Amino acid sequence: MNEYQILIVDDDPKQLKILTGHLIEYNPDYKLLIATNGKAGIEVALKNRPDLILMDWEMPVMNGLDAIRQLKSLDETMSIPIIMITGTHGETEKLREALDAGAIDFVNKPYNSVELISRIRTQIRQIETYRKSTAQQEIINKQEKNLDEKEKELLRSQLDHQQKQLTMQTVNIVQNSELLQSVINEIRSILPFTAAEGKSIISSLVSRLNDKSNDHLWDEFEMCFEKVHHNFYKNLNEKLPDLSVREKRLCAFLRMNMNTKEIAAITFQSPNAIDVAKHRLRKKVGLDNDEGFLTFLMEL
Repeated sequence: MNEYQILIVDDDPKQLKILTGHLIEYNPDYKLLIATNGKAGIEVALKNRPDLILMDWEMPVMNGLDAIRQLKSLDETMSIPIIMITGTHGETEKLREALDAGAIDFVNKPYNSVELISRIRTQIRQIETYRKSTAQQEIINKQEKNLDEKEKELLRSQLDHQQKQLTMQTVNIVQNSELLQSVINEIRSILPFTAAEGKSIISSLVSRLNDKSNDHLWDEFEMCFEKVHHNFYKNLNEKLPDLSVREKRLCAFLRMNMNTKEIAAITFQSPNAIDVAKHRLRKKVGLDNDEGFLTFLMEL
């Protein structure tokens, strides 16, 4: 699992406790850094280069807005995504000011844990995509050695466009899945207050929602995926012709270096179910570990 550093800049001990509690509960593997004002936040960011910054607005010494402006003016920190945390509700001009300064998103106090984690997950996913793109670029650079400059530029442009399409489709599927799961959880919360006949109807509704596949999104995802990873499905079918649709999608997600937790979120399956499916796929190939199976997928 990739380790992510998140810098929290806030001078309120109570808010720090709430925010860190939400993050630790969601993912105890996050490495959390703390600063209590904007100036200290800049110093911590320069020293540690966090993957994401959560920046409070009102703080002593230096407020969050000024801190964001400085961070975005420095080469070392200008690419770090920053989410502005604010108690400002409905003041459009102030929020626009934060976005203009360089904040990529904002979250209002008091925290809604679902909204907070959803926004953080979106940023973490984009960071992960960037890391994967960087790794893929190294492979592309090797392929470009035999091309002239015009051909290289065309290849870079095509691959960049295709990667952006694939990223957006993956994010869309994740966001739709998260929204649907939230709706399912709310429906299930009604069960204890419902008569037997109503429980039966609710259970049927939940089952239908769980079966919702967003076919058009999957079709677009697979089309974008094939553009980035040419002939992957064709080569996979040649090696493993009896795979189900779900197994093929699992192979595609693994090819994108997605972890078990991320795949579970997209497919409405438990992490344990994903691990079992991966084990079955490894057996079909005759491999004993995830590393060997990932190498197999990368070479398709």
